[in-house]
Amino acid sequence: MFKRDAPWSGARLRRASPPKGALEARTTPLHYRDLGMTALLILAAVLVALAIPVFVYAKKHARRFQRARRIRINRFKLKSRYAAIELEVFGSAEVVQTVQGYAKEHHVSIDEAREQAGKYLREIVPKFNLLAYYRIGAPLARAIMNFLYRVVVERRPIRDFTEHLQRDASVVFIINHRSNADYVLVAHMLFKFISLSYAIGEWARVWPLNHVFKWFGGYFVRRRYREPLYHAILSKFVQTITKHGVTQGVFIEGGLTRDGAFQKPKLGMLDYLVMAKSDPTFTAPLYLIPTVVNYDRVLEDRNLTEELIGREERRTKGEKLRTTFSYLFKSSIRGLFSRFSRYGYAIVTFGEPVLVDDFIRAHPDALAPMFEERKAAIQQLAELVMTEISNAFPVTPVSLVATLFARNGVMTEEQIFAGIAQLREEWRARPWLLREKTPKEIWRAAHFVLTLRKLIVPVDQWHDDLFDQGGIGTIEDAWEWNPEEKLLRDYYANALVSFEDVKRRGWPERGSKAQRLKGSEEAAAQPRRASGL
Repeated sequence: MFKRDAPWSGARLRRASPPKGALEARTTPLHYRDLGMTALLILAAVLVALAIPVFVYAKKHARRFQRARRIRINRFKLKSRYAAIELEVFGSAEVVQTVQGYAKEHHVSIDEAREQAGKYLREIVPKFNLLAYYRIGAPLARAIMNFLYRVVVERRPIRDFTEHLQRDASVVFIINHRSNADYVLVAHMLFKFISLSYAIGEWARVWPLNHVFKWFGGYFVRRRYREPLYHAILSKFVQTITKHGVTQGVFIEGGLTRDGAFQKPKLGMLDYLVMAKSDPTFTAPLYLIPTVVNYDRVLEDRNLTEELIGREERRTKGEKLRTTFSYLFKSSIRGLFSRFSRYGYAIVTFGEPVLVDDFIRAHPDALAPMFEERKAAIQQLAELVMTEISNAFPVTPVSLVATLFARNGVMTEEQIFAGIAQLREEWRARPWLLREKTPKEIWRAAHFVLTLRKLIVPVDQWHDDLFDQGGIGTIEDAWEWNPEEKLLRDYYANALVSFEDVKRRGWPERGSKAQRLKGSEEAAAQPRRASGL
């Protein structure tokens, strides 16, 4: 019996035996795995222990830098002041009435309407971080701008202004808007004097940019959102931080220019700023500083001009950010191997400051209770600021040469030199901050950027002046703007058109439905140009 059962018993043992891997796991001592987890916990604790003093030291270093430079940082920018901002915003009669109206219109309770208002406020209020601004943001902005451009900033006017500024004065920089790089450029130019709070559009409300911009003191604005409760919260927030002296930057044109010329100024943010003076406790002066930016190359110029003729941009915000970061990464790699060339000038200038208090004394309707009653005065103030921006608009080599080619088809270099000299005399009142002084040097600077992007092409020009004297005509080397890139020629030439001329001409609407259809067909028939150009 024993022998008969032996084979069966052996088979049974073989079937019951566990797999090899499971047997090894079972025989592995349990304390080995515990030891590994302990090691990871110890490593994490060491990293945290090292990070805390580094963070504290960096924050103290940023604070010392801010104090050494006497940089103004208003306490209402800090995250710890959220409760004070909330108290002022929700304590105003306008917000209370709007909350009640929201509850009635949407058939919700007052508590639910109040909760929605709180969501709007949390979305708007920045979370300024001293370390992120001065030890991360400022060096990063400086590195990016100096990598892409030759940056020139007219620092003397803003230095003189800040030195003689009343301590409790409120200052708002009103900026024209040519590129999304404006945020980085203006932060780079001003961080040694002040910390700036930006009104930022919805394009940046994506992770992680939403947190980054809030750490840098920015607050988000829904530009096409018509909800009265949202605008009541936004207006009261802007008035609160303005009254408490928070220095801000506002792009008065709202969005980016599509044709390169000045856009019609938006009145919403300017109205919020002016209405802050309706508070009788706001006795400190309020200044508007016209701030101007201009580039030899706007990074988004092709997309903007295509949108002008109706080729709608259908990429999502995430796709646009991936394209931008990919472009910067590839450019950085090319820079390591000396294959990347900067895109010419990025220039910042300033117009004459506008004291809002004086304007209100001359135009008391600016503080009328109803917007329609004060709209004309606010429009007049906006046009005053835009005129100052126009008067201070700096000349760059590319915009100068684009103007010449817009006026003339084909030109020899001698004709270009003469044209530059003529425009310099015509625009002698404009800021000329170029390192190049002679027409030949200015043409060389523009020529480098334009040939790099293939925007101008060499041609032969028949010179027949000698025929009048019985001589023989000759062929001269000349240049013309690439016929396929005339949109970009007009884009950069329009930058130097004054605000008064643009206002007289009127502002074009976006492309019609027929134009959009035609643009879509052209875009489908032609491959999209590389983003690097």
